[in-house]
Amino acid sequence: MGRHAQNPRRLGRFGLMALAVVLGVGVWQGVAAATATSGKTVNIQHHNANCGRSIGTEPIGTATFSRDGNTLMVDINLTNADPNTDYFVELWTPKSKDCKFLDDMGKIETDSNGQAQDEFSSQVDPKKTKFFIDVTIGDCLDAPTAKPDCFVSRRGPGVNSFDNDSLIVKLNP
Repeated sequence: MGRHAQNPRRLGRFGLMALAVVLGVGVWQGVAAATATSGKTVNIQHHNANCGRSIGTEPIGTATFSRDGNTLMVDINLTNADPNTDYFVELWTPKSKDCKFLDDMGKIETDSNGQAQDEFSSQVDPKKTKFFIDVTIGDCLDAPTAKPDCFVSRRGPGVNSFDNDSLIVKLNP
């Protein structure tokens, strides 16, 4: 053995440095794993009724999706929506040719500038990994007073004046 390996002080310092490196790598990997299912931000497209698939319309805001196990969280930031309007937030999942409704997440109301921000959450099936939201103008959800063109088929490509789909995100449990 060499002279340096036998020195107890050097062994102690080397051990502490090795421990610091191992802990640092462990923390870095933990952060990477936490961000693998969080912070995916997509546009909410104006008048998009195409099951989360882009139709190229201007965004009315963004939706940031994150997931913790079976809990899906969505942070909605509307920046260019209709002013002083109630929007209902619906959670959907895309299918091969259309989409499937999952949950009514809640309501968000814009101010006089068409802006609003709120957070929503929903419990989701662990087998589901693809999601989008539809920020729908309120009068389309009240069946007795709904306007006739509220019931446009969701089979794409679709544009109507009430749906505002986000683009699709994929989040693993």
